[in-house]
Amino acid sequence: MMHGLNFDETDSNYMLLNEIFKIIGSRESKQIMSRNGIKPLNKVISLVKTIILAAYFECSISFVVDELKSKI
Repeated sequence: MMHGLNFDETDSNYMLLNEIFKIIGSRESKQIMSRNGIKPLNKVISLVKTIILAAYFECSISFVVDELKSKI
């Protein structure tokens, strides 16, 4: 059984993940992606964050998507 993705801002794992997400969403990263023909940027950035989240917590992408949908 997989545990839920419960975010805690004081946990060091989530602080590191937050820093990674800041880098992915930075202007410089967006410029690099755009320069290499990756479009639409907003969807691509969301997809990359979802994939990194799944890899970081060693779970499936579908589990992460389900968890994110249920947290909204």
